[in-house]
Amino acid sequence: MGTSELCLAIAGYHPETFDADSDVYDYWMFEGLRASNNRELHVTSTHCDDPAARALAGGSRNALTLHGCTAAQAGAPSTEPQAVVVGGLNETFKAHLMNRFRAAGFYVLDGSDNPALAGVHPDNIANRTLLGAGAQLELTTELRAAMFEVNTRAGRRKSTTGVFWAFVWAARDAIQLLEQQQ
Repeated sequence: MGTSELCLAIAGYHPETFDADSDVYDYWMFEGLRASNNRELHVTSTHCDDPAARALAGGSRNALTLHGCTAAQAGAPSTEPQAVVVGGLNETFKAHLMNRFRAAGFYVLDGSDNPALAGVHPDNIANRTLLGAGAQLELTTELRAAMFEVNTRAGRRKSTTGVFWAFVWAARDAIQLLEQQQ
């Protein structure tokens, strides 16, 4: 939950109004829209074979993917359950993301320390770019919950919090810094 709204905002679109920022990015989302049992629809990053997703990633220099995990899966300490794990094969992009998230006050874990969430497999959709490398974010349930006042499918898009926007701007800053260097 919450990754669709983040995807839209990081791409430059307000999740409630779909108004576009001056700098927008292409995006692709896989959403479970069932009333229940959406977990059955889960596709891992290495098994994402959607032709549109592959074409979009394959024609781009950079890709950033968003995923949800639990604090236990992330390896977050019990004192910091609101955490983000930054992975992927693009080490420069990872460093920019980690620096920006830390500067914004987020608890950041390096995916290199967590093989299950490292995002380093070449078949990972984040790494199917023109450069063969991208970045992957795994956000804990607690972090995503802190991003919305009303944490329902209908409520999230119009109840974003300061935590949500701080995360969005940190991610967008990292993307812009990466693109300035390329």
